Amino acid sequence: MARQSRTTTIARAPAKLKDALVLNKFLLNLFGASTFDAFSKDMKDSRLEGYDENNISHYYYELINRMFASDALTKDQLLEYDQNIYSHSKRISEKQYKPITWKYFQYLSLLFAEIYLDKYFSNPSRLLEAINAFVDEINNSGNGFAAPKFQLSDLNKLAFWNATGSGKTLIMHVNILQYLHYAEKHN
Repeated sequence: MARQSRTTTIARAPAKLKDALVLNKFLLNLFGASTFDAFSKDMKDSRLEGYDENNISHYYYELINRMFASDALTKDQLLEYDQNIYSHSKRISEKQYKPITWKYFQYLSLLFAEIYLDKYFSNPSRLLEAINAFVDEINNSGNGFAAPKFQLSDLNKLAFWNATGSGKTLIMHVNILQYLHYAEKHN
């Protein structure tokens, strides 16, 4: 009887979803962070919720206080994004009993949408190039996860991963206003 050889395959655990979200990692990387937990750890303080007398969020100040040397984002850009979030939030709050006050994770969802939409509508080819350069970094890092390159047609949609009860409906209302703002600004 012939002996059959059996190839031993080492099972590799599939990548966790949070580790496979390339766009999320790309946006975090713009701030010099590699994980959302590391990026947001100092932003969880409830005293950062709300705005100052100039309608600038306390989150903005927290972000610029720990700004890094980067060409990716400037303080002025962050202020513009913050002001857009304020004006869109004010607009959807007009018929509310009290104005919406964002938790850190909600604010960061809105901020990431601001950054993405601004970059997408201003120069989608440059955004594609930057994301694919980041994909190359991921793929060359030896972390066992390989991300596919993006095509321009891949950039025309966004998905948000937020927990149940995290205010996704309100965030979506602001996202619509953000989309309309950048479509008009860069059209």
